[in-house]
Amino acid sequence: MIGPNRPARRLASRTLALPHEEPTWMRYILVVFMITLFIPKSVALSIGSIALTPALASAIILFPALAFSGRIKYAWPDMVVLLFMLAMLLSILQSAPLGTSIEAFGRGVLSGGVPYLIGRYLGSRPNVFNPFMRRLMTVMAVLAVFLVFESWFRINIHSILWSEPYTPHKEMRMGLTRAYGWTSHSIMLGVSYAVFIPIMMIAAMERINNLGRLRWLKLGLFALGVFCSLSTGAWLPAALGVALVLWDYFKMFAPGHRWLIVSLGGVSTYLILEVLSGRPLLRILMMELHLSSPMAWYYRWELYRRVYAVMPGYEWFGHGIKTPANMISAWQWSIDNNYLVILMQYGRVGLTLWIGIFVSVFVYGWKAVWNASDTPYRRVARAVMIAIATVALTQLSVALFSTAAMLNWLFLGLGVGLAQGLANMKVRKPQRKAPATGSKRSTSQFPGEQVRRPIAPPRIAP
Repeated sequence: MIGPNRPARRLASRTLALPHEEPTWMRYILVVFMITLFIPKSVALSIGSIALTPALASAIILFPALAFSGRIKYAWPDMVVLLFMLAMLLSILQSAPLGTSIEAFGRGVLSGGVPYLIGRYLGSRPNVFNPFMRRLMTVMAVLAVFLVFESWFRINIHSILWSEPYTPHKEMRMGLTRAYGWTSHSIMLGVSYAVFIPIMMIAAMERINNLGRLRWLKLGLFALGVFCSLSTGAWLPAALGVALVLWDYFKMFAPGHRWLIVSLGGVSTYLILEVLSGRPLLRILMMELHLSSPMAWYYRWELYRRVYAVMPGYEWFGHGIKTPANMISAWQWSIDNNYLVILMQYGRVGLTLWIGIFVSVFVYGWKAVWNASDTPYRRVARAVMIAIATVALTQLSVALFSTAAMLNWLFLGLGVGLAQGLANMKVRKPQRKAPATGSKRSTSQFPGEQVRRPIAPPRIAP
């Protein structure tokens, strides 16, 4: 552990209240859902005009099991999510026929609402959360090894497994191919790994065994996954995650050095990687500041102007899923800003509610996560909130889709669920007396994890 052993505050008589054992079939379907996250989108069952991917198929089973079974305790951020879904439905209905609108809305609920419900369910149940996260992070760590073959030798293991044609990314950086693994874009692959960096750092630094062993090795493999994407949009959230974790950690133990540590551990690392990728430092800074200049990559400031130029008449509910013909002819560029994508599709109402989701999760979870007693459970919740913050900031420079979008919804649900779990710990009544001072026994606050307690110094007789 980095820094001195921290005494637990008022923990002697409190243990985490575990809910009743969940049915076996629920655990199995969660494992199936986790596996489907790594199946390429191109592997789908065509039912008429509907392409049913394995992830959507498992989400169809999970939706009624989570939404209508009473397994999830209501929290007020859920209402903001529901309002956003309704705004999405209104935008879609005004832009497409009824049948197409129902299909598009159902796909949005399954790829967004169901991962959110899964996060809510997992966050409030440590006995289910622990094995799910262990398996998920272990699978991603193993798959990161195969990304090396894609970057160095242009061999995509997923194309081989699913007999899908593999088209290497056209852009080379540092003499390497930009890997995209099972996703549809290298940036989405990198963001999928980057969002786990805060959790892996906390697990390694705090020695949290509940999230699996070989934690430092897994952290290195996750960093390798971010690197192999060779994408600015992935390096930036990873660097932000490192910086925020170090800031939150060292402000308790080395407040005088936290600026230096954060700079070296986060922002400086990102800038060094960018320089190594062959871009001039001036161009990098102008790109991140979205300045309008020939040196600015993609002319980022122009993105705002072009989006606003096509919004007259669609300001409040957006264009839905149908892009007007006048936009297609004059608009041959991508929107590398998820907030602008939301604005275009769902208008001001949708964008306000989208931002409101992140704000509500932080407001709901802030008191529970940052003011709770210092336990491994609270430290994992803190890492999840930091991951959500990195995703919120990253959306300024990338558009979320594919696996990265589903993981974003999953983490939003985890933020609310973990806050509920911490609140339950706080109000639980004592069940046993505190161990005697100097005892070697310690109290488990995170199932399977022992909280270290300082041993009192020996008494010296007068």
